[in-house]
Amino acid sequence: MANKKSEETYVSGEQYHAMQPGKHQPARKVTLPVSGVVAVIAVIVLCVLSFVGGMQYQKGHGKAASSTTATSGAGGFGGRGFGDGRRAGGFGQVTAVSSTSITISNQRTSASTTYTITSSTVITDNGQTVTTSDIQAGDTVVVSTSGSGSTTATTILVNPSFGGGGGQAGSTGTSQGN
Repeated sequence: MANKKSEETYVSGEQYHAMQPGKHQPARKVTLPVSGVVAVIAVIVLCVLSFVGGMQYQKGHGKAASSTTATSGAGGFGGRGFGDGRRAGGFGQVTAVSSTSITISNQRTSASTTYTITSSTVITDNGQTVTTSDIQAGDTVVVSTSGSGSTTATTILVNPSFGGGGGQAGSTGTSQGN
């Protein structure tokens, strides 16, 4: 009778569990550092608050700018449509003014245009309502009319400021224009 040697192999506990059918290794837990999660949440909240704050700021300042444009009547330069696009008019230096008309010269093209002034023409200087007697030859003005074919002034802005700093706005307005 022959001795049969059975071959025994050593199996570790991990190997034994791996060989068992239907049994799986326990899932590893993934942990995130709490400080990292808090930092990400804080950044997201800060971004949202900044966005909302910026929108509120813009709402408050956007209305002031658009209402100034609408009430000031800077609706057009030479009929090319500026602002709301429905108005026309001109921009230049006053060469002659009377109670019923104003003549301006475009500094770029040297063209002169005469506009009719009526009792409904609104004339302002630095936000204050003025009369034709307050307009002097050499003043820079923006004249708005009701349409591109009209020469009746609806508004006249005397020495307008376009927010480019101090000084006379006429020279900065024409260099920045169209």
